[in-house]
Amino acid sequence: MVHREDGVYDVPPSAMESSLWLVGYYQAMVDQRRRAPSDDLTSALIEAEVDGERLTDEDVIAFLFLMVVAGNETTTKLLGHALFHLTSHPDQLAKVLGGPDLELVSPWIEETLRYDTSSQLLARYLLRDVELHGTVAPQGSKLLLCLGSANRDERVFSRPDDYDIFRDQDELAQILSFGGGRHFCLGANLARLEARVALTSLVERVRSVEVDHDRSERVHSLNVRGFAAMPTRVEVR
Repeated sequence: MVHREDGVYDVPPSAMESSLWLVGYYQAMVDQRRRAPSDDLTSALIEAEVDGERLTDEDVIAFLFLMVVAGNETTTKLLGHALFHLTSHPDQLAKVLGGPDLELVSPWIEETLRYDTSSQLLARYLLRDVELHGTVAPQGSKLLLCLGSANRDERVFSRPDDYDIFRDQDELAQILSFGGGRHFCLGANLARLEARVALTSLVERVRSVEVDHDRSERVHSLNVRGFAAMPTRVEVR
């Protein structure tokens, strides 16, 4: 659904077909959960009620579409970035795997989110004129915000272009990878939890990790940054 060939901006037929297939899959799942609810997210959405109103099938399916991208693609890409960049810095890799030091997993995740976040861009529609650096973006226009650039702001981060899992925690607390304000990512805590579970398991079980950086291939996508392929070799403890 999210793969795009370089230079092609239209939605390709394969993405349309995948989306339609997923609609059918979700519809069948919603139908089954309405007949026999279970202890899962789909059933919770079906049963949710506010002021006497419930979600329609279309509402539930739209939410599940959001989850399959926002709750899956971005986190798997974060895991890939974490391995790719840590293995590019053997001294830091040795500190993480040598102990193993589980205390370094969280700063490893946060620095990866800062240095190479899965969602680089956010679009906003302006409800009023906004002046930035002497230029006025008029009401009704669209703004494309680059989170990747904000996470490299030299006014906030020391050595912003260096990947350093030992970076000061006060700096890492200011990353914008999950947005901010009323638009702060609802899944931020889930993404961090998923990444922590996965990378903690890796650190506990693996003695060494090697990534073939030259053969790693990035996915072509307008809204998700990450790897489509990353050949990796691990040695179990």
